[in-house]
Amino acid sequence: MAISLEFQNLELIYGTDISFDVRFGVRGTKDVVANTANTDFKYVVGPEALAEELQRLFDLTPLGSCIDDPTYGIDLDFIGMPLDPEVGAGLARVACLNALEHPSFASRFYVESLDVSWSPNTPNALTVEGTLKLHGFEKIPLVRFGPYLLKYLLNT
Repeated sequence: MAISLEFQNLELIYGTDISFDVRFGVRGTKDVVANTANTDFKYVVGPEALAEELQRLFDLTPLGSCIDDPTYGIDLDFIGMPLDPEVGAGLARVACLNALEHPSFASRFYVESLDVSWSPNTPNALTVEGTLKLHGFEKIPLVRFGPYLLKYLLNT
């Protein structure tokens, strides 16, 4: 089976990654998906790989936790500090924007907008959402991401 040049370009831009289950596993971590056809893992390619990477970034990757690249991740050093919700949202916005501007993302997208908000309905969490401009998809004006919840960030 021949792979189209367009598909190869998307794979080069967005990469190939091991797929994971977005539901929480038994221990509260994300589970890698096994390919039932054989003993290998399931892999995702292209924008789906990017979507799963963003999910892992927001759910599992504090700044400095990636052994291969300690500059990858979200700096959440303000967790547990007694903060006004607006200040916490501002700090989280800067931290998320810095994480999304990591050099590993530069060839794949740039951030068009990023919003971080607090609600009294979820007093110990901030909601992060935004829009991206994806390279290789110039005909699609913007792609939305989120909402992701950064939980237990504020002591209100």
